Amino acid sequence: MLSFSIRQTGPRTGQPVGYCKTCNVEIQRSRKQRDPSIYRRIEWPSKLKRLYGITVDDYYKMLENQGGGCAVCGTRVPSQRKRKYVDIEMFFVDHCHSTGKVRGLLCSRCNRGIGYFDDNPSRLEMAAAYLKE
Repeated sequence: MLSFSIRQTGPRTGQPVGYCKTCNVEIQRSRKQRDPSIYRRIEWPSKLKRLYGITVDDYYKMLENQGGGCAVCGTRVPSQRKRKYVDIEMFFVDHCHSTGKVRGLLCSRCNRGIGYFDDNPSRLEMAAAYLKE
């Protein structure tokens, strides 16, 4: 059975998309194979604007203000894992989940660590005190 997604935003909200989910996955896969730079040129800038309200220029200014590395640990290596269609690894945009305000750019480890502590400073302080014992 064919499964169609329903548009969540835009002028045709509530209407089904033009391709079934299976066909759409295949279309996107072949598109990225033909043009590997599509993520950096189109998808990433759109994602930054849609999710965080920042531009690519804002991202690079933030990175420069942080000394070119993670806002927490200072590493210049954003992530250790390789992604199929991303040629250069990027730092994660850290933001407050309740307000949406962008706080800074983090490496993969720091981003996960803060996430695992539910963005709760007191939990992080308790963990730090535990490690000092």
